[in-house]
Amino acid sequence: TPYALQSLERGIDTYIEKPVAVDLAQLAALVAAARRSKARVFAGYNRPFAAAIRTLREEMSIDRGKGLTLQCFVSGHAIAPDHWYRRPGEGTRVCGNIGHWLDLFTHLLAWRGLPDRLEIALTVADPAEPDDNLAIAISSDRGDLFSVVLSSRTEPFEGINETINVQHNDTIAKIDDFRRLTLWQGERLVQRRFWPKDVGHSGAIGQPFGGAMQRDWDEVVQSTQLMLHIADMVRSGARLSAFSFRENAARLAREIEAL
Repeated sequence: TPYALQSLERGIDTYIEKPVAVDLAQLAALVAAARRSKARVFAGYNRPFAAAIRTLREEMSIDRGKGLTLQCFVSGHAIAPDHWYRRPGEGTRVCGNIGHWLDLFTHLLAWRGLPDRLEIALTVADPAEPDDNLAIAISSDRGDLFSVVLSSRTEPFEGINETINVQHNDTIAKIDDFRRLTLWQGERLVQRRFWPKDVGHSGAIGQPFGGAMQRDWDEVVQSTQLMLHIADMVRSGARLSAFSFRENAARLAREIEAL
């Protein structure tokens, strides 16, 4: 974040790798700088740019009155006790890794319109490592359901491996490690293969250069607020918590006013 602030203050278009901030003070400073600057700002969350997610958006009919279910099982990197992800100033592994899937959840919800209130449950395998081998479950006041399991008990052969399931309206979809998409709508079947594996890197990095898809920065800010809330749960040992997008937006506004 400090590097991004310097870049924006100089009017330079700025691409920020994830996470864009690791605490609320950083996020407030970043949002304020982006508003003052004539430069554009982009985030390195790439899953929304993946071909499977873009295809899902094209094929899925959105019903604003119905909830969305997103389930992610992530086989993550096995990291050492002294890995930089674990440093207090890095925001826990929630910011280093799980922010990707919280951002994807926010992105999919935004297709229909974000809910306000979320109920969050956190389960960890080892209290001594509360940000590793954990499960997060979220329900919303609009009937949405989200879960992500990060398991890092062994090192995946080709890096992170992901299995993602989605249900909304008449659509059931499964994404196998961003190599294959299978989508059912009643008797209709859609299948896509992606080679090489496409998790959206090129689309995300291409944003400053006029890429086909441009991410809504406000959406990234909202997903970051959710991520920071869950990182705070990990730090404090909380297992249940409530989150409001509206209340956290007001809190962020107060932080910006106080700068």
